[in-house]
Amino acid sequence: MTHFADLSPCNYFGEEHAGVLRAVGWLTDTERFETGLAPRNVYEKLKSLLVDPWQPMVYCGVHQCELCQYDGPCSHANLFIPAESYIFVCPELITHYIAAHRYVPPQKFLDAVVKCPNTRSMEYKKMLLNNGGCSLVAKAG
Repeated sequence: MTHFADLSPCNYFGEEHAGVLRAVGWLTDTERFETGLAPRNVYEKLKSLLVDPWQPMVYCGVHQCELCQYDGPCSHANLFIPAESYIFVCPELITHYIAAHRYVPPQKFLDAVVKCPNTRSMEYKKMLLNNGGCSLVAKAG
């Protein structure tokens, strides 16, 4: 998987979106990351948001966990979490990274997850638009 440092601009979805997207949880086995105990309520909220995540675009192929020694899980989705003046984007594997590899995302992300409404709600779409996601929402149709 492509690596992005936590909170760095994310150009994975195109340079035109890098100014509004902030990466979280794009982990690889060659880069260090914060570890410890992530709050259980955030982990549970991430799991619920990932049941039917809003996707402005979908790519062919999957991400496989590079941190597992054997048979790491695979995923293909990404999760977009609106924050103040930008949008966090993390791979679906973030819940695996938290549970299996003790990854702890940045506090700004944890706070935004707690505040994030259901990804299929109008409130969620309004938050995307209010935090710079006009081009993402237009792209998704």
